[in-house]
Amino acid sequence: MERRRRVTLGGIWGGVYPVLAYTCIQTAAGGIYAVVLAVSTLLLDTGHPDDVEQYILDRAAEHTMTILLLSMVLAIPLFAWLYFRDVQKKKRAGWNEDWFPLTEGMLLWTIISGAALALFCNGLISLLPLAQWSDSYEEVSETLYSGNIWIRIMSVGFFGPAVEELVMRGLLYQRFRSMMRVGTAMFWSALVFGIFHGNLVQGVYAFLVGLFFAWLMEHSQRILVPIAGHMAANLFVLFLEDSSLLDMFYGSIMGFVGMIVLSGTVFICSFLAIKNKLS
Repeated sequence: MERRRRVTLGGIWGGVYPVLAYTCIQTAAGGIYAVVLAVSTLLLDTGHPDDVEQYILDRAAEHTMTILLLSMVLAIPLFAWLYFRDVQKKKRAGWNEDWFPLTEGMLLWTIISGAALALFCNGLISLLPLAQWSDSYEEVSETLYSGNIWIRIMSVGFFGPAVEELVMRGLLYQRFRSMMRVGTAMFWSALVFGIFHGNLVQGVYAFLVGLFFAWLMEHSQRILVPIAGHMAANLFVLFLEDSSLLDMFYGSIMGFVGMIVLSGTVFICSFLAIKNKLS
């Protein structure tokens, strides 16, 4: 993208409003769930209003991942349409992008690099006292890694990465990129991605991986590429958490150092492989 527009408030709003829209969809999904639960509870006459209120709060907390999955399913068609519209608009404007071939090998390297970077960033962040400065992190972490495994796989592993990449890289990054240089657009899109996660630990993690996903989007111009990397990252960490392999890595200094060195090396090698394919 060589022909850039001026940075304007309207242009910035065009990039940011999809993020706000997705937040509203998540809130609406929670509201719909609460209303349905309240009506059904009152009709069944399960208790007094005070008891019903506490019951709704408890059930909402228990089914947070289900509510998030509902919001993701509702959001994907909207943001996929917006992304498709942007692509068609770019083509009509005469944008000529050099897309790399979307081969099985390229997707494989993307998946490997996403998984390796996720493990490396998790280890790096564990060295920092971020969890102590974020009161909400423990609560969010318990929600993400508790409950029905299939709901978590579908939401964290598949639908979540798909909708977040459509919003953050397909819309936010690409719209910022039309006004800014590559590095600037990557930084701001990754920063918004971090803030979107709502707590310091996940925010720093999301910022770091968000830079890489934006790089993938920039050099592929295909939303499937950062989606594949994001899915790999989330599914790999989810697998390690559920299998207790992370506890093994964190159980000793040698295991932890080995994890950092191995994941960092694998990421660098896979990153260079992708970059070599692009040259």
